[in-house]
Amino acid sequence: MLIKNGRIHDGRGKIYNSDIRIKDGKIEKIATDLKPLKNEETVDAKGLEVFPGFIQTLSHWGINGSATEIRPSSSDNDELSDPITPQLDVKYAFNGRAASAQQLGAFGLTTIGVTPTDNNLFGGTMAVFEVDGLNPFEMCINPQVGMMASVRNNLKLAYGKRNVAPQTKMWIFEQFATQLKKAAEYKPEKDKERDVKMEALQKVLKKKLPLFLSVDTKQDALHALEILKPYKIKLVLCNGYELDEKCDWIIDKKIPLVVRSNSMTMDDTSMRLDLKGIAALSEKGLKVALSGVDGSWQIREDVLWLGINMMRILKDEKKVLPMMTYNPAEILSVDKQTGSIEEGKRADIVLWNNNPLESYKAEIITTYMGGKSIYRKGDELKCM
Repeated sequence: MLIKNGRIHDGRGKIYNSDIRIKDGKIEKIATDLKPLKNEETVDAKGLEVFPGFIQTLSHWGINGSATEIRPSSSDNDELSDPITPQLDVKYAFNGRAASAQQLGAFGLTTIGVTPTDNNLFGGTMAVFEVDGLNPFEMCINPQVGMMASVRNNLKLAYGKRNVAPQTKMWIFEQFATQLKKAAEYKPEKDKERDVKMEALQKVLKKKLPLFLSVDTKQDALHALEILKPYKIKLVLCNGYELDEKCDWIIDKKIPLVVRSNSMTMDDTSMRLDLKGIAALSEKGLKVALSGVDGSWQIREDVLWLGINMMRILKDEKKVLPMMTYNPAEILSVDKQTGSIEEGKRADIVLWNNNPLESYKAEIITTYMGGKSIYRKGDELKCM
């Protein structure tokens, strides 16, 4: 396929007019005045804005969703028998049909990071998927991109109502420290019994997997950083609630930040999200990825809404768009495959009739995921 005459926003800060040749689901060539080949489908994108597909860094798409999903409220990524389950793997909870039913391409999303919930101290490994398909293993772009951990109040809410630990922050942080120390001291060749939990955590300590840590407050983050001092790990901080322009420590330590939206208005913690403060930190060099909350249908446009709000503050698409495309791809270790419009990458491309970061009148004309059309303007939205 050949996309002609479009205005390309590459997701890494460049905007220019060019053509895009797609072959075998990847971007083969970007250049001006490309001539159609024999039997090549040609799409005239004159007057259209050509964007990379958006990436939702943290989601439960394909597992949890609306009441009309294939498996409504299955919660198969929420193992509540034990708050410490790093050995679990979210890809075994993913259902391709459940993700496709959400028609995420209609909202500009082509890639999702799928995670265990925030209800466990160590919840298990994360994976990255396409948003449309059937076979989860064929849809999987990267099967292990990080270890999901949480020191949020979610743990107390999930377990405290059963009168079992954790019921306090004391337990949460003590066990956070204890499990990491235990993993650092674990030697499988000497221990009589294999410990799959420690083996899983050692991947974090050996930098084979980054640790994605969900926090509620600035204080949570500082407690966790103190505990992590002895370990040289790759850390990604998730949420950003309470962070402001004075939090230079996150820049000094080169910790990327995944910003979850505050669209869930009953959550008083998320109401402390200070986008102006995070924008100021990004100007100082903080790597920011904009994400949504959980996988319920009403927040399919969360990434875009966060981008629009960040655009109001920074007033520069070249700074904002990478937060929705390239930065999430880099944080999820799929930047070699997707996240920007570049030769050799997947053809995850969205054609808009206007710039969605600048105009509420912007509509998607076509969404391509790996070169395949998964949504066209006028297609019926079935999952509402």
